[in-house]
Amino acid sequence: MATILLLEPHPLLRLGLRHLLAQAHVPGDLIDLDPAGLNDPDPWTHHADLLLFGLPADAEAGWQTLADLCRRLSPLRVLVLADHLPAPLPEAGLPDAVRGLLAKTCSADALEAAIRLVLAGGECFPSQLPPTRAAEPSLPDARHDAAPIVVPLHAVPALPGGATPAAMETPAAGAHLLNITERQYEVLALLARGYPIKTVSRLLNISVATAKTHACTLYQRLHVRNKGEAVYVALQRGATLNWTGPTPAKPTHVPMAPLAAREACEAA
Repeated sequence: MATILLLEPHPLLRLGLRHLLAQAHVPGDLIDLDPAGLNDPDPWTHHADLLLFGLPADAEAGWQTLADLCRRLSPLRVLVLADHLPAPLPEAGLPDAVRGLLAKTCSADALEAAIRLVLAGGECFPSQLPPTRAAEPSLPDARHDAAPIVVPLHAVPALPGGATPAAMETPAAGAHLLNITERQYEVLALLARGYPIKTVSRLLNISVATAKTHACTLYQRLHVRNKGEAVYVALQRGATLNWTGPTPAKPTHVPMAPLAAREACEAA
């Protein structure tokens, strides 16, 4: 399950992002960090799968803050939201963990697609911005302590008047749209949610080798090299990849008394 850190200085935008992530089919927890409380971060904020970072109006100070956060929290991936694009970049280059840069004015669908793509191992940069890396972190000013808010992503109630979540895409519909098999679609949808191939094989009740074969075959069908590119191409073709996964099979219950009676009759 993915752990997503959310750091956005604007309260209303932060609330909107929390609502969007709660409605998205992303397995895991959202940790809402207070921008004023990062001096002594809690242990559970370290090594998160994704840091969603809202760049403040003072871009230079914002990049310094992000570099320091990457040094102290070590997020695996960072998706930056800027007020406008192209955004002013740090002189030393982007921090190594940055995997995407979006405008805060982008649509909810575009943001959700970018989050899925980055979690799947891809990158999401505007065409005007080459993804330069290797920034040396610099220390920001001291801040006051504050506890982060941890929200299960599927437990936030819908806001009144909010947008209706997109209908869940079925494997049949997604497979038809992408011209792949339903099983290949299931593998792709689970990979897009950040699951490793071993977890995918377990969820689909197939061997790891079979899951890898399905993944390699769908990469060939989509003309891509890895899961990040596959997710990107699928989203570009109109797929949502929001299939929630297979329904757990109900255990078969056989009453013991009739079974014992039947065995006794067979023995007689």
